[in-house]
Amino acid sequence: MKKYALIIILSCLNLTLFGQQKKYFLEITFYDGDFKGTHVFYPEKGNYMSQINLEYFEGTSNLNASKLIADNGMQIHYINRHFKGEATLGKHNAKKYTSGCGSFNFIDIKNNQPYKKIDGDFSGCTSTTITKVSNWKKGIVKNKRTVSGNFTDTVTFKYRMDNGSKKTINTKVSVKFKARESRRF
Repeated sequence: MKKYALIIILSCLNLTLFGQQKKYFLEITFYDGDFKGTHVFYPEKGNYMSQINLEYFEGTSNLNASKLIADNGMQIHYINRHFKGEATLGKHNAKKYTSGCGSFNFIDIKNNQPYKKIDGDFSGCTSTTITKVSNWKKGIVKNKRTVSGNFTDTVTFKYRMDNGSKKTINTKVSVKFKARESRRF
């Protein structure tokens, strides 16, 4: 009986110490506009849909994250940013699509902001710098690694306000990230 109690205590301690770590993040600095300042976003604990990933497909890498939350309660619904090539150390050119090089969206799920939805596009298409890449760790189904980097770009935000009005804001943002990349083998 004591053996099982010890196992339960150690399991709880392990979850407390390691389950609360905020390993992956996005740190976004807004130079002006409604969100001016620096905000650090993390995956929401207990929400499996809340994550920060890096994917590689057909010569393009895509940093994407969904349902992230900052300590101040600010929430990102979805963000993605494309760059050419695999995530290796150094600068990578942006991959342009029809409306820019990625998107950046907010939705007021809790209905405590003056907007219903904000749709944004990274319109400057500047380069992304990869600053750190860990070694691949072999998993059961996928290999995984951690990738860190940053970019600074212009974002065009299109707001849909609670009162039905619309507004557009262009702002400069700097983004630092630490994301998980995984690939099936």
